[in-house]
Amino acid sequence: MENKLNILWASMSGTAENVANSLNEKAISVGINTNILELNQVTMKDLSNMKNVAIVTSTTGEGDLPTNGEDFWDDLKSSEQSLDKLKYSVCALGDSSHDIFCGAGKKIDEKLNQLGAQKILDRQDCDGSDEGSEDWSNNFLDKIKV
Repeated sequence: MENKLNILWASMSGTAENVANSLNEKAISVGINTNILELNQVTMKDLSNMKNVAIVTSTTGEGDLPTNGEDFWDDLKSSEQSLDKLKYSVCALGDSSHDIFCGAGKKIDEKLNQLGAQKILDRQDCDGSDEGSEDWSNNFLDKIKV
């Protein structure tokens, strides 16, 4: 898993999953090995062994992760494990008409930062759609290409 791009996603309506799949296709087309997983499939041990991580998540409720990301978030928020070898970026999907805009992505971004992970590209906050996610994907791939 070390040199792969790990694309981790959580989605309610499918938009975040589509963004993750699009990033996966782009990465493969430029010769990057990928591993794409639902967030709940990833343990903290898995995460600590990853080098390049793109996280795509929508937000539900009051700034919460979708159901298929809740277990991951529960593990991450209570973790004290150093993630200083992890290079990452987050694409957060939300709706600015809600009180907590892109809350799920913001929570993950802040916690990864607290655990020492290296943010290689600022978080992309998408409002009501996936607008901005394509630029984020292209910029992220540019940063990790060797």
